[in-house]
Amino acid sequence: MDQERVLAAVLLVDVVGSTPLYESIGDVGALQQISECLDEVRGITGRYGGDFIHSKGDDVLSLFTRPEAALKAVRQISSQLRGGLLKARIGLHFGTVIRMRGDIFGDVVNVTARLSTTANPGEVLVSQSFFEALSSDSRSALRLLDRMAFKGKQEPFDVYTLQDDDGVPNTQLGRQSTVFDRVAGSTRHVNLVIRYGDQLRSCRNNELVTIGRSPECNIVVPRPWVSRHHATFTISNGRARLIERSSSGTFVSTRPDHEVFVRREDVLLFGSGLISPGLQSSLGEAQILYYEIISG
Repeated sequence: MDQERVLAAVLLVDVVGSTPLYESIGDVGALQQISECLDEVRGITGRYGGDFIHSKGDDVLSLFTRPEAALKAVRQISSQLRGGLLKARIGLHFGTVIRMRGDIFGDVVNVTARLSTTANPGEVLVSQSFFEALSSDSRSALRLLDRMAFKGKQEPFDVYTLQDDDGVPNTQLGRQSTVFDRVAGSTRHVNLVIRYGDQLRSCRNNELVTIGRSPECNIVVPRPWVSRHHATFTISNGRARLIERSSSGTFVSTRPDHEVFVRREDVLLFGSGLISPGLQSSLGEAQILYYEIISG
């Protein structure tokens, strides 16, 4: 079988937000909007010289021989999806792939998928190798987000994201600490109560409570070191969980004098405790959220 090794940029756009769309406008209307969104993504990649590889579900995989063109396509896609119910988790990587039978294969494709999976809805994650493949002028469109480790990769690498262009300050990164120990949760029916200042929310099985600096969140924490969509509390099968997806991370304390740091991880919660987005809870500017798990 014919194989071709190509040095190129790989772009994976995973459209998310279909569930609330189906609930709000029904199956027919939602399916039409999702199809139009995917068509628009494919159209944009084509206009900037990208080769459409395939779609699986609600994602679009494309290949670009010119990194600058891939970056322009990503900025256009992000602009098109801004403000709507449908958003995208976008990953962008650069390296050698194998083209065969109309598809692409190799480690570059796998890393691109991991970048897309790690991204928040509406976020673009760009690898260090893609950043280095750009011209100096094009690099100014990106900012360093963090150094991340990905499953299957021996060494962590720098990850970049698009510069904010809406006038809102970038998330300020906090200090990293240890990784939160996952503790098995209860399988009973529980209620999770979260309090921040005068904001009080409860969460039951299969419900979500979002926190962040965006007014769209259920609990709004208006501080520059808090990401727009910082984290989510949820309960599934009687287990309370914190889904952390921020740039700055979150400090979690489940007992006195025991605070740990998590970033872009899903962790189980138990008992009661506090979380501090982006900053250690002992710092004066820290914004403390208290949670309690109530059985019943």
